[in-house]
Amino acid sequence: MRTPHETPGPPESLSAHCTVAKRPGYEGLHAECRQTQDIPLPHSGGHALLVHRCTCACHAAVAGAA
Repeated sequence: MRTPHETPGPPESLSAHCTVAKRPGYEGLHAECRQTQDIPLPHSGGHALLVHRCTCACHAAVAGAA
C-alpha cells in the first residue's frame, strides 16, 4: 500500500524488441529498437499518444554516449 507522500513513477513501456532482448541470447535486439520517441495520435494536439517511446535503459546509455 502506498503512503500518502509516495508518488507513483511512470510506467515502464518497453518496445517488443527490448522486451525480447531481456531474455538470454537475445541481447543484440536492443540495437534493433527504433521506438525512441512518443508518437501522438493524429488530431489530438499531442495530448493522446498512439505509441509510447521505449523506456528501456539501453536508450539512455546510447543518448549519453552521443
